Amino acid sequence: MYAQVILPISRYESFTYRVPDGMEPSVQRGTFVAVPFRNRTATGVVVSLHTRSPYSGKVRSLRGIKHELSALPQDLWTTLEWISRYYFTPLGMVLKSAFPLGFAETLSPLREKVVRITEPGRQALADWPGRAPAQRAILELLVTAEDSLPIASLREVTGQATQVCQRLASRGWVEIEEREVAADPFLLVPPPPLKQVSLTEEQRDALEVVTRAARTKAFAPVLLQGVTGSGKTEIYLQAAQEVLADGGSVLVLVPEIALTPQVAQRFRAAFGQRVALWHSHLSRRERAWTWQELLKGSFSVVVGARSALFAPLPRLRLLIVDEEQEGSYKQEDPAPRYHARDAALIRGKHAGAVVLMTSATPSVESYFNALMDRFTHVRLTKRFGGAVYPHVHLVDLKAERQRREEYRLILSQTLEQAIRDRLERREQVILLQNRRGFAPVVGCNDCGHAANCPHCSVLMAYHKTSSRLICHYCGTTTAAPEACPQCGSPHIYLHGVGTEQVEEYLRERLPTARIRRMDTDTTRRRGAHHHILQEFSEGKVDILLGTQMIAKGLDFANVTLVGVVNGDTALFLPDFRAGERTFQLVYQVCGRAGRRPDKPGEAIIQTNYPEDIAVKAAARLDAHRFYNQILAERQTLRYPPFSRLVRLLLQGTHQDRGWARSRELRRRLTPLQKGMKLLGPASAPYERLKDHWRVHLLLKSSRETDPSGQGLHQLLNQRIPRGWTERSHQGVRLKVDVDPVSLL
Repeated sequence: MYAQVILPISRYESFTYRVPDGMEPSVQRGTFVAVPFRNRTATGVVVSLHTRSPYSGKVRSLRGIKHELSALPQDLWTTLEWISRYYFTPLGMVLKSAFPLGFAETLSPLREKVVRITEPGRQALADWPGRAPAQRAILELLVTAEDSLPIASLREVTGQATQVCQRLASRGWVEIEEREVAADPFLLVPPPPLKQVSLTEEQRDALEVVTRAARTKAFAPVLLQGVTGSGKTEIYLQAAQEVLADGGSVLVLVPEIALTPQVAQRFRAAFGQRVALWHSHLSRRERAWTWQELLKGSFSVVVGARSALFAPLPRLRLLIVDEEQEGSYKQEDPAPRYHARDAALIRGKHAGAVVLMTSATPSVESYFNALMDRFTHVRLTKRFGGAVYPHVHLVDLKAERQRREEYRLILSQTLEQAIRDRLERREQVILLQNRRGFAPVVGCNDCGHAANCPHCSVLMAYHKTSSRLICHYCGTTTAAPEACPQCGSPHIYLHGVGTEQVEEYLRERLPTARIRRMDTDTTRRRGAHHHILQEFSEGKVDILLGTQMIAKGLDFANVTLVGVVNGDTALFLPDFRAGERTFQLVYQVCGRAGRRPDKPGEAIIQTNYPEDIAVKAAARLDAHRFYNQILAERQTLRYPPFSRLVRLLLQGTHQDRGWARSRELRRRLTPLQKGMKLLGPASAPYERLKDHWRVHLLLKSSRETDPSGQGLHQLLNQRIPRGWTERSHQGVRLKVDVDPVSLL
């Protein structure tokens, strides 16, 4: 028997190896194997088996099986192969991205020494002579313990716990042994008590749609669109309960790491030890432990961020994509540049599962698919428990600046007074400012020079806490200038507002308020997300200020005011999705207020463009009007969902070579097939990032002439040499981004 094996390299080809006779029963599709490759032993994955060798040359043999537990579910393998084809990525690189710790790397389990008291130890404690107080204290603690205790936990009793336990063991009073430590991330985050919830009639109808589809054990895409606070989480919790009772498994995707522990805790409270947690902030050992437990079948529910899509769950019957509109479901770099929502639909199709996509503000593509009856569309129009949607007010920042003659205004009188009112009533406030740092622009008043990143075509932001300028794209930092580096002028100005500046303003104006800032800078430390949200939940924080990570999925009973410091931060970015993102962000964050019937909420949106459709529709909670207008615009311009879009991004350290390659690429792609249009080449909006110059082309294909996208993929496969996408060619690398979320 012969095995075709792929390796974690950026090459599309697979390699043929002979399977030794004694190894044949254990080798199957998806088995990790050790193989000779060049002059070393490498780890690969079996993708197919043959009775005859597909390769006519000399064939070497497999050297061993790397993981006997690595036969993954068929629906997962099929999904990984689809990702490779659809997103133009070698399968080996897809598997390297999908599997934890690279490619089958293993970590030895953690072990700890534990101690337990013996019968002679109990007798010695009863007849204690009054000497050696540390020994006696440890024995007294052990006698009350139901099980062995880690020696490390006894250091609170004495700083020499190890030596004391060894002396006790030499007398036969305790026994010391080693045991393996489970690297379960839930050990750090205990589950909350389970809440008993009675569903409303509207929720019960929605639940029936989902559970009826799940009982058929057939693929069913469902879009659950519900206003914020309508109880979407309760619906999929109860749907999961029925699926698990029927022997199936459940996969839950959430867009933000900040939301992962919250949702996971709800599931852990409901389903106990069957729930696994998965996201990129887990340690290497936690990822390795969780993956091995999944392969053993220890879990039937996985909750996690984008990469949790690849969890090897058998009998998958329910796949939930919470806040399906979020751009964080799209992986930008490195390849594969997959969209987890779309890949979830593919996995659900091959698993015969219900794919439940939930959102208050669905993506335009999902909304359109529901209109076209490609998805079952379920709506929740009322908030849960009789709560009403918050009153939303628009504040025209331009008009207020002129009226007050205060052109560096941060908070309007309306918003500041509303915050003071909540503090007096001991209610909580959420403030959104979707820019971190103190000020996004640092410049000179005399010569006009602005602080640009030396490696990127972007401005460096000033961070006051570190007194440094930081590039938010490459991470370059420099000391904040005291004088202009261009002309030497001391007249340096700061323009724009970041979360640090808002925090400083609040502390000056509201000195007694307890304020916590939640952005990338304050959540780098492990467990910081959970710690900040836990403090806010316990009422230890009055004002939670943050970026978009606080805008969705959070449910706090005492929050009665939401303020948006600047509602149009991203409104005019050169991207056709800019208006859609602004609408979704503003609508979602407003929904954090007034989630209980006894505490009505209010939302105040500060904006320079109160007449813009995205801002106005979000303020009026008029999703229907917004989607109608945006769909009309997309249809006129032939942008998704009325076309398929591929971004061809060329980047390299030499600007001229990138432009030359882009012109050659355009020549290769023309003439186009019917219904296709090629835009560019043009400089990317961010022309240089991390010392790489960037040129892009956009290829559009009408869904009327190419509904499946097959023609588009055929064109790219036929016209673009594979070597261009596998590696750099003359110093220029081509990135093929199918269905791009960002064009920046």
